[in-house]
Amino acid sequence: MSKFGKRDFSNENLETNLDALLRSIAQKRPETIKGRYMQKALVKTSMGPTVKLDLTPYQAMGASAQ
Repeated sequence: MSKFGKRDFSNENLETNLDALLRSIAQKRPETIKGRYMQKALVKTSMGPTVKLDLTPYQAMGASAQ
């Protein structure tokens, strides 16, 4: 679990932080891993509903993208 923003952040800042977090995770993929590295990701606020993220743009990234 990782935090990428706070309630008072703008939508643009939240999107930028989340993108940076997911790119960082995708780029740390070991070369020995085959198939999908990240299977699913969810965003949840303390009182709100859970939102499932589309990881398609990050699936192609990996150790070779560094």
